[in-house]
Amino acid sequence: MAHFDYLTAVGDPLIVASPDAVAWDDSADLIVVGFGGAGASAGLQARELGGEVIALDRFGGGGATAFSGGIYYAGGTRYQAEAGYEDSAANMFAYLSQEESAVSEETLRRFCEGSNDDIEWLARHGVPFDSTTWKDKTAYPPDGYFLYYSGNEKVPSYTRTATPAPRGHRAVGPGFSGYAYFGALQAAALGSGVRLQPHSPVVRLVVDGEGRVVGVETRDIPADQWPAHEAIYRKLNPMRPFAGVRHEKAIAEAARFEANFAGRRLLRARGGVLLSAGGYVYNLKMVERHRPLFARVYKAIVRIGSMGCDGSGIELGQSAGGATRLMDEIFAGRSIVPPEGFLHGILVDAEGQRFINEDAYTGFVGEKIGKLPHDGKAWLILDHQNWRDAIRQCMFPGKGLYMYTLPSLLNMLFGGTKKARSLDALARKCGLDPAALGESIAINNDVAAGRRDDPLGKARENVRPLKQGPFHAINMDMGNKFASTLVFSLGGLEVDEGSGAVLRDDASTIPGLYAAGRTAVGLCSKGYLSGMSLADTVFSGRRAARAVLTDQ
Repeated sequence: MAHFDYLTAVGDPLIVASPDAVAWDDSADLIVVGFGGAGASAGLQARELGGEVIALDRFGGGGATAFSGGIYYAGGTRYQAEAGYEDSAANMFAYLSQEESAVSEETLRRFCEGSNDDIEWLARHGVPFDSTTWKDKTAYPPDGYFLYYSGNEKVPSYTRTATPAPRGHRAVGPGFSGYAYFGALQAAALGSGVRLQPHSPVVRLVVDGEGRVVGVETRDIPADQWPAHEAIYRKLNPMRPFAGVRHEKAIAEAARFEANFAGRRLLRARGGVLLSAGGYVYNLKMVERHRPLFARVYKAIVRIGSMGCDGSGIELGQSAGGATRLMDEIFAGRSIVPPEGFLHGILVDAEGQRFINEDAYTGFVGEKIGKLPHDGKAWLILDHQNWRDAIRQCMFPGKGLYMYTLPSLLNMLFGGTKKARSLDALARKCGLDPAALGESIAINNDVAAGRRDDPLGKARENVRPLKQGPFHAINMDMGNKFASTLVFSLGGLEVDEGSGAVLRDDASTIPGLYAAGRTAVGLCSKGYLSGMSLADTVFSGRRAARAVLTDQ
């Protein structure tokens, strides 16, 4: 196999004549590389099918899932019914089929038809959900609310073919509740007999003479060094603001620590190896390769994931000939609401022209800004009344909403907001084309007066006239550290959609090698919606486990 230009600590596969020619240190039917949401789901499913499982993790386990908001996207659930919402797999498919998808229609339909079974499977294994519903637009529901509209379900263009229903099921727990979601899933997996070997970075695959992946080689970090290794890992908290430089130092420290250990272990996979080691958002070289803008502004963005999201799982797959797809797809979440006052303004680019409906899903807003010229330069234009409303809503947001309104308030006060008595003067201060800005405002005001529909699809009830000065322009640039952009990677290894087996460039499968979660191209690799990532970890993890145990 040809040498690959690696950006992580993995290397070319170890080629062996046959599995029987190796002195293995341990073996199992399924070896899981990366024990987060996808890895735990796969391990638990494999154990239910009677397979023996070894799960490996570079650190202690949990990955991006444990740091996530704990949102699971599902339709036709008992939680929706308890809240008074009628939904179905068909209605869910009617909505999702309008979004961009990286998978075939058949796979998307199969996911929708199985989503209720998957969430019930999680519930049976102790993952806590609830039906208390937050009905207003929000990027994340406040504490005490566990069901909400997590995508574009209520945007008018979508409601023509799909009845709106809240499908974002938040695991019960205070704050970002991914820890509660993963804690229950981990306990179920370990309780079922999955053998977790933490602090075991996988450095290369083992491939036999026929090209089948038959195992992995790990770096052997002694157990007495695990606490020190975990302490370095904990220095990276993805939700800590303004910590880009600090996080890069911790990443470098972890690499130096691991390099101190030369011991290796060889683990045989009798059925297959599953790569479920997350994406690549915490590998700046890889981010620069695929989306240079986000590497340039890394100090300003909030990268969502764990230190293990370094692209090593993707590169392990590539080392065996695996193909990648959509590596330039990045989720960039830019929250507009709360405060609600922001919803009534207009987003304009560096020329002063609108480019998206302001009530679109947070990820769509961030994606559009991230692809604008001038390194993602954008402004949110408010008139005096909307500005005053937004200030009041930020200072007195209501129970549980401070964690969402405080970043907006900080951006208003310290992020480079411009103010002027007239729109022409505001345009000059922001470097906008006064004529373009004036036209954008005029169209908005015509929509507010009912003289026309919004050309970008904004709901009529979210449109207010912008007439009363002074006017304000809030800095929404991708490089503005006060604008709080949440970022993670979406692309990965190309897989067979029926089994999760990793594909080569010629679409043939690599025997014995599978991928799931953010390591693979999946349900949310295009058109991401909150909750789809966790839903895909279960969908793709269980799929791979079934394939491995069936193919043996």
